[in-house]
Amino acid sequence: MFVTERRKSENHVYLEVLETRAELDVRERRVLERYRSGFEGEREYDAVLDAVGHGLLYVFRDIWLGIGDGKVQLDSLIIADNMLIVNEVKNYSGNYSYEEGVRRVRGRQISEDPVSQVSTAANKLLRLRYDVGVPFEVQKGIVFVNPYLIFGPTDYQNVDMFVMRNRLKQYFRSLTNMNVGESAKVLAAEVAKRIITSPHPAAVNERAKIRFGVNCYRCQSFNIRLDRYCAGCRGCGYIEPFERLIVRAAVEFSVLYPGEAMTCQRVYDFLGGEVHPKKIQRHLKRYFRLEGSGNSALYKLVNKDLDKILLAGDYRSYYEHDRKFMFESHPRYQKQLRN
Repeated sequence: MFVTERRKSENHVYLEVLETRAELDVRERRVLERYRSGFEGEREYDAVLDAVGHGLLYVFRDIWLGIGDGKVQLDSLIIADNMLIVNEVKNYSGNYSYEEGVRRVRGRQISEDPVSQVSTAANKLLRLRYDVGVPFEVQKGIVFVNPYLIFGPTDYQNVDMFVMRNRLKQYFRSLTNMNVGESAKVLAAEVAKRIITSPHPAAVNERAKIRFGVNCYRCQSFNIRLDRYCAGCRGCGYIEPFERLIVRAAVEFSVLYPGEAMTCQRVYDFLGGEVHPKKIQRHLKRYFRLEGSGNSALYKLVNKDLDKILLAGDYRSYYEHDRKFMFESHPRYQKQLRN
């Protein structure tokens, strides 16, 4: 069973939002490309595991653990009786080689060392044995999910830990044969108790020239027509109800300005003064936790996931036409399923 969700890192989210309102520099574009590739690979890993089936296995995805005085990040942790299986997931493509201490992908030297990463994670997990009353072993694997990876010359001693895309299903099926009982349940509970928030907040670019105003959800254009209930993009024709637009703007503001309190006035300014403050206030009250009153009123985000915020607020705008945001409570949801 999947115990935790797969989430983008704080830096990944920040750069994706920044890209919609500012020009990324060369380094930021390169980093964002790497984040996107890595996240795509992790989702592919999840999809294959889900297709094969994971039964009663406890599957923790994308977590940070606090163990003793140390911290460790895990792409995937699978728990069976007396066994923790830690997987480092890589989405490399092209030729990958490791010779004389130098790692290369497509002929270019990289600093990332998946063997060291998974070994460090495994060693930190072993420290749990001093804290829990259940003996266990740690198994480690490096999963290369991209079918276009060519594994070249290597000096690695233990190549058995490498799981290539063509045998990923076989690898997952072998895990489902493991016993899962009381021991696994206790270990999963001990792991869950040690989950912490990421110790690495987003690296905010203070010099970024962020553009305020109403932009298009689909193409990010600022050439927008504002009607009574919706905003329409003159470029691609995308229509977004004000209700969703305001919630999206509030999330984007909190991502780009993590140190600033979110107020109605600040969201109004963020939208370039193009949306009436009363309309903004009405939707902020519905979707976010209000603290204080009057001019000192602040709005707090429980999370920065637009879909989850809308779902929690029972979003079902009549003016919504994007199927992605027509949740089960939407009046046209069933009709969309039939089409």
